[in-house]
Amino acid sequence: MFDDDNFLDDEYDINDLVDRFEKMVKQHQSCYFDADELNVLLEHYLQENNIKKANLAADIAVKYHPNNPLISIIKAKQLLANSHAQEALSTLKNSDFDHNDADYQLTLGACYSDLGEHEKAIKAYMKAAKEFDFKDCEDIYNFIAAEYESMGDMENALKFFVLGLDKAEDIDNQYFEIRNCYSHLGKIEDGMTFFRKEIDKNPYSVPAWMALGNCYVRMGNLKNAVEQFEYAISIDPHYKKGYIDIATAYNELDRFQETIEIVEEAKRYGAETALLLCLYGEAHAKLGDNKTALEIYQKAMKLDDKLPEAYAGIGFVLSDEGNPESAIKFLRHAHTLSPYNTDYMYVIVEEYNKLEQYDNALKFVNEILDLNPYDENVYISMMECYVLKDDPEKAMESLERGLLILPNNAALLYRKAFIYFVMERNESGLLTLEMALQSNYDGHIEFLNFDAENLTSNPNIMDLIEEYRRKNS
Repeated sequence: MFDDDNFLDDEYDINDLVDRFEKMVKQHQSCYFDADELNVLLEHYLQENNIKKANLAADIAVKYHPNNPLISIIKAKQLLANSHAQEALSTLKNSDFDHNDADYQLTLGACYSDLGEHEKAIKAYMKAAKEFDFKDCEDIYNFIAAEYESMGDMENALKFFVLGLDKAEDIDNQYFEIRNCYSHLGKIEDGMTFFRKEIDKNPYSVPAWMALGNCYVRMGNLKNAVEQFEYAISIDPHYKKGYIDIATAYNELDRFQETIEIVEEAKRYGAETALLLCLYGEAHAKLGDNKTALEIYQKAMKLDDKLPEAYAGIGFVLSDEGNPESAIKFLRHAHTLSPYNTDYMYVIVEEYNKLEQYDNALKFVNEILDLNPYDENVYISMMECYVLKDDPEKAMESLERGLLILPNNAALLYRKAFIYFVMERNESGLLTLEMALQSNYDGHIEFLNFDAENLTSNPNIMDLIEEYRRKNS
């Protein structure tokens, strides 16, 4: 909740305090700590997320200093740490402790934050900052920024994340939050200007170069993103995340040989990770070297047996080799490890379709639908399953279901028109095709490929497409 240095003279003091406390606990001795020291110890362990020792410090404080006014703050912090925010708030409100005290207001703000009362939390945090005369309040500004972010007020969140930059415990995460705010505000170019200024202040800041690179990623400019990531690893050639981001960008750009080269460079600097190996394996697979890809994915699994990308990578290779049964086993395990990754589920659907296990495929389609009902591809996948089941009526229902959520979606309209023609409902097919052409004329190329022989031989279809070609000309 606050920096320990606000309460003790220097870093040596907190280290000495922790050493004395832990020695007492380890040796089951009795040692005197005043209420202020126990409060600092409580804060220290909360910052380390060591709830067990935080509870011990709080219990000792309550036992030996029951009449100290600070005990109400300590009790509130303990309740808050153990997910009892409402009880913590009641403890504070019934306390005789100075309500203007910064520690009181910080604890009060944390209670309101946990209870989702963001405006009250901000008010409390601002009162705490005022008690410090708004000096050295970067930690508090970050608390305030998080509250504004939870409220969706990205303008104020950005303002306070920038104010809190100097005391950020994790500069990478702080830059991520700032970049995220710029992105939500549609001001990613302003974000790039901000990070260039950060680089001007410190040209050797790896996080700043990475943040600028990720701004380029947000803009879809992967080529320039790679340049910034390369600057970062030239400063710190052992920086693992830099290699991962470069390899990811190279794979997105289909520059697979360069992925292989950058991963081999990472190996020379001891920056190899399981995730980087997965990108390495993907590059080999894309270049047609499935045998090497499988060996790399297996090595990644040995480094991290909980990494879904490793199992998915093997599944993709097995799919490419025409082994759907084995592919499904690995992809389903990847799905278990990463249940919200719809990319894995779509491939599982394709593999079940290859095995003509359409009901199993539809189970995963419905799972995707629950996760993302605004994805046009889920309705297309559902339609395709029913087409393969030779059930055009259900296929049509799937598309109509999608069009309720995504009205005038060209991809769905073209497929609806196609199903009408399959069902020999030509008039409805032509009307739907016209709606699709109005929405996206270029989509007719994919439409004709659904069944090129029959669709292109229908003069009514071709005349309608020709009419819209002239209109678009």
